[in-house]
Amino acid sequence: METLLALALAQIVVDHRCVDEQDRAIPQEWLDRGRKLRVLFGHQSVGGNVIEGLAALAESKPARYAIEVGSGVEPAWFDEHSGLLDFEVGENENPRGKIDHFRRKLSKEGFGKKADVATMKLCWVDFGESETEAKAVFERHRETMASLAKEFPKVRLVWWTAPLADGGNRGRHAYNRLVREHCRARDAVLFDLADIESHDPQGKEHLEDGVPAIQPKYTEDGGHLNGTAQGRVARAFWWLLARIAGWSGK
Repeated sequence: METLLALALAQIVVDHRCVDEQDRAIPQEWLDRGRKLRVLFGHQSVGGNVIEGLAALAESKPARYAIEVGSGVEPAWFDEHSGLLDFEVGENENPRGKIDHFRRKLSKEGFGKKADVATMKLCWVDFGESETEAKAVFERHRETMASLAKEFPKVRLVWWTAPLADGGNRGRHAYNRLVREHCRARDAVLFDLADIESHDPQGKEHLEDGVPAIQPKYTEDGGHLNGTAQGRVARAFWWLLARIAGWSGK
């Protein structure tokens, strides 16, 4: 898998423009290579929505989108499996704890020596309206990712923007802005979940109080992803896997 990772371009940004709605933009070759990656994914409930979307996509088009998913197992899972290994990261409303848990997972529990790709996402409930607090969370995340990159140079670390809710998004938007700026400056890999959530299929962005918010048609409760949004995010996730595997995106 190291050979595949070496083919990948330095900067990868996956946003609302990377939703393969017609299931034909990504060549099958790169989907097949993407499913061979060993991916560690830490998350809470919105991440669970992403897993649901991947499962539904695989069921509808198994030849194109089948992927093995494991949960709650040891690093040795990667010795015999490729695909997505997910785990529940930290506790909601404690973003620093989630970041620290992710670090322990790679450094102390041995996943950093097994995975090709490692990523975690925060949740909308981890942020209030404070931009100062959002900056502090970003700094903890930035320092952690920098440390992990040095410790595990062969692991492709992926950033996520924080998911949005139907209101109260100023802190989330402040964090997301810092993440995007950092990824652009460092050629880091970014899965821009917030951008996907806030844009409709025609590319129109939804705002509340002047900042991006989740599209009303994408949620039933103001934050979690419904089936429509799950499908869009799952297709974008496959775009991410294909790009990391070496696809140019064209």
